[in-house]
Amino acid sequence: MSLSLAPATGLNTLLSLEAVKPDAFLGGGPELGWERIYGGQVVAQALMAAGLTVNAEHIPHSLHAYFVRAGDEKRPVLYEVERVRDGRSFTTRQVIAYQAGGAILNLIASFQVSEKGEDVQGITMPSLAKTPEEAATTGTDLYFEHRIAHFAKEPEPRVLVWMRTKEAIEEGPLARACALAYISDEHPLGVARLPHPLGMEWEKTMSASLDHAIWFHRPFDPHEWLLFDLEGHGVANSRGLAIARIFDAKGTHVATLAQEGLIRPRR
Repeated sequence: MSLSLAPATGLNTLLSLEAVKPDAFLGGGPELGWERIYGGQVVAQALMAAGLTVNAEHIPHSLHAYFVRAGDEKRPVLYEVERVRDGRSFTTRQVIAYQAGGAILNLIASFQVSEKGEDVQGITMPSLAKTPEEAATTGTDLYFEHRIAHFAKEPEPRVLVWMRTKEAIEEGPLARACALAYISDEHPLGVARLPHPLGMEWEKTMSASLDHAIWFHRPFDPHEWLLFDLEGHGVANSRGLAIARIFDAKGTHVATLAQEGLIRPRR
């Protein structure tokens, strides 16, 4: 692919895609020296590409993505959108992300117009979490802050982590959903690994995210602290699963995510 973009300087610029032809967009990212692209970047940009082809009154309510192969952080990504369905209440888009070697991600997203109805929250924020001010800060080169509020490997794997974007995100539910998609890929694979006997020994295992799903329930601001309540659900056939419920600081359940990852001993 000969197309190129300047490296992103923040999350807002990372989410600013360039239209290259009808229903096709180009996205760039930072060069962090990782060689591979951070998975949250591709999920977030794919959701943005889908949203750019949808009427503004339709907002994201869910996405399901499959990581096909590792991306190269030094190359731009081309997002091609298929308009699967345009409905009055729901709209569906499929996005395939390409680099020179072929597809790196396949995402399908659904968008819904706001509807009046009952709003009942059936779960509560865990009480054992430290506040963001009490939790330990963890460094990262990515465009967010995260602080571990609770960590337990046994008897059941569970991690509570506060996260927020480093910069304010442009107004609107699409940009905010994309920002949440970006930060949401940071911890699930690590939590999915915890039940494995080699779970904490990254150098002895080969790991990769396989698929990623998010359901957006209620409005939120990703620049404010969000609590990710992550649980590891075991390992089978070299795959581990993590599920997270996401709350804002007031205890509102704003989103849910699930990710499956590959965990196998290095050969």
